[in-house]
Amino acid sequence: MIRKTSGFTAFEMAATLAIMAILATFFMPPYLQWLRTFRLKGAVNNLMGDIEMAKVRAIRENDLVAIQFQPTGYTMFVDNGEGGGTAGDWVRNGSEELVRYRDMPSGVLIDISAMTLTNKRVRFNGRGIPPEVFSSKDIPLMNERGIKTVTLNRLGHLELN
Repeated sequence: MIRKTSGFTAFEMAATLAIMAILATFFMPPYLQWLRTFRLKGAVNNLMGDIEMAKVRAIRENDLVAIQFQPTGYTMFVDNGEGGGTAGDWVRNGSEELVRYRDMPSGVLIDISAMTLTNKRVRFNGRGIPPEVFSSKDIPLMNERGIKTVTLNRLGHLELN
């Protein structure tokens, strides 16, 4: 009688899982560090792109575009007073257009306590200039891997520190 066997034995399966566990202990920590670094860099790139978009939108609409920062994200909207508010009141009223709302990636926060923007907000006028910014202002983003700071100068130019 010939016995046909197929599949794995319990011993073979246990040995394979043990090897995979040993390999994971060596490769997971560097991967997780890379992932945290990548999330921080991605958040900084998104922030810089969104600020540039706000400037372009303000020029295109010849109107105020405001960005309000919270630790976990930011809101960008056209601050033109539609919907019952006054233009430039820093409040998104009724039908004022939401340009972008962005949450920070997991583990990344905007360091509101270290931010040098007045009232944690900025806006751009129809010329693409932040009228309330008289000197360079910092917008720091942080996670376990470090801090990256986006600096906005009085002419609306951005720099990464």
